[in-house]
Amino acid sequence: MRRELSEFMFRGLLAKHALRDMEAIGQLRRPEGTAAEQIDVDMLASVSEAIRASSLYMQRAYRLLFVLENVVREFVQEVLSEKDGADWFEKRASVPVKKKVADRKEKEQRNQWHTGRNSHPVNYVDFGDLALLIQAHWEEFKDLLPSQAWAVSRLSDAERSRNVIAHTNVLSDEEVTRLEMTVADWVKQIG
Repeated sequence: MRRELSEFMFRGLLAKHALRDMEAIGQLRRPEGTAAEQIDVDMLASVSEAIRASSLYMQRAYRLLFVLENVVREFVQEVLSEKDGADWFEKRASVPVKKKVADRKEKEQRNQWHTGRNSHPVNYVDFGDLALLIQAHWEEFKDLLPSQAWAVSRLSDAERSRNVIAHTNVLSDEEVTRLEMTVADWVKQIG
């Protein structure tokens, strides 16, 4: 009886994993789902299985990156605005970063048909510029982060993954795990 039960449970696990894999590559459609999910399934039906599977795989990586980038932006903004007030960016950002922000805002003004970003300048800086802001104003961050090297190395690693994601390529499992660890480290550190 015990062996039969073990075999039954093992077959169930195999079936569960097979169904999950078939769903991930688009061979099996879940009967439940929102209307938006159904539209996506129908719209992407003619797209190759490899592309659909990769897009599903990369959803998690994008979410992790989105969280990390916005947590760091929010952290930098909170720390520097606490010291300098609402105009911290004008006081703290380098001239090249300010020019980049001004150029991006100008482009958005010319293309008003497209939704713009949040109006604060920190939302216009490159991800790598956040590490530069932390480095340049380390005195304000030194009691909140373990070291400059800690912050810069994690953000540099994440920026490499960000570039892969932003150019719609697929991250390796190892890089997704590294991104997960980076997000966990930042969230634990700045809580």
